[in-house]
Amino acid sequence: MHLDEYKAKGTRSWELIVRDEHGRLLFSFRLKARSGRQIQAVLRWLRLWGVRDITTCYVDFFAAYPSAIRAVYPQAQIQYDFFHVVQNIHRHLYKALTAYRKAFKSAVTEPEQKEIRAALHKKLWDNRYLLFTNDENLSSEQRQVLDELLLEHAETLVEQIVLFRQCLRGLLHESETFQQATERFATLILEGWRDVSETFSKVMTFLEDHLDNILTYLRVPEAKVQRYSLSECTVRSLRRIETIRQGFKTRHGRVNHLKLLVWRRYLRPVNP
Repeated sequence: MHLDEYKAKGTRSWELIVRDEHGRLLFSFRLKARSGRQIQAVLRWLRLWGVRDITTCYVDFFAAYPSAIRAVYPQAQIQYDFFHVVQNIHRHLYKALTAYRKAFKSAVTEPEQKEIRAALHKKLWDNRYLLFTNDENLSSEQRQVLDELLLEHAETLVEQIVLFRQCLRGLLHESETFQQATERFATLILEGWRDVSETFSKVMTFLEDHLDNILTYLRVPEAKVQRYSLSECTVRSLRRIETIRQGFKTRHGRVNHLKLLVWRRYLRPVNP
């Protein structure tokens, strides 16, 4: 079962999405508050309707999810969706890069160096996305630009961001067992990444607090847990339905469209 939620446009409420193991949308619930009590109520409703054999729940790292799930489905494994894990890590590292950029731009230099620093600053900011792109996704031209950035900002936070992401990739994507992953995380602690800056410390604390549920697919290999829930695909679909350009200005229109989608996909008779 996949659980995800998003803030419904134009309201103060949240939309909780429930999908099956194949990624098919089952239910969409409007919640008055994003809380463990509301989530438990939805899960108990599912259980009353006969959904009793849930073995894995894919969620983001909203704090209320684990306790709410275990209260209703104590046997279910919890896997934090890697999309949200990477998104949270990048959000912190991006803040670190922004702070470095501002310090680099405002640094007092000699007049003849001012234009050079301005050009370096612009080049870094125009190509900042390269610092957060995996090596296999870089073209040869992008790889060259990234190498130039690392040379121009050697032994600075720019270089540390790239190196840290490489270490995290080894931890999250290349570990073959849970023990190997925890050993790699212990190495990150010993290497002092927590002390680089406040934002790096937040990333390390986040990983330390949630590592078991981030690595459920390795910790419980017999459960055959996947790393990704692809929940963002469903969220994007529902958000498109909410927009006026698709003609759904009311909740009633949106519900009717969802019913039509369900009929087309699951109930429409197959032509002989």
